[in-house]
Amino acid sequence: MRTNLISGFQMSVNYWFDLVLQGMGAPIRDWVYDFLDKKGIKRDDIPARFGDVVKILHERLGTSARVIAYRTMVELYKEFSLSANFDYEDSIEDRFVFLKERVLADRLHPTRTPSLKLAF
Repeated sequence: MRTNLISGFQMSVNYWFDLVLQGMGAPIRDWVYDFLDKKGIKRDDIPARFGDVVKILHERLGTSARVIAYRTMVELYKEFSLSANFDYEDSIEDRFVFLKERVLADRLHPTRTPSLKLAF
């Protein structure tokens, strides 16, 4: 069961991170994935290294990286039926760790993404 929760969480992170990037346009999305790959973070590694992703993107993109991370986090909280009651200035890494712990402790499953529900 724990493996399914972790897998569902990771798929959700990948899905929403990608969707946020798609909203910024295909060229930016492709550039971000290429840049992360050059820094040693493969697409499948993003959920496990989300804090590193945010730091690496922030070094290159500045506050734009914060927008990507914040929007991803808001969507993830909604995905797991949790209130995104944090501010733009709050620590993204802390909010990410909190969400992951809640997903595992409370056995939360994705709610809004049909393709992710099939994994359970």
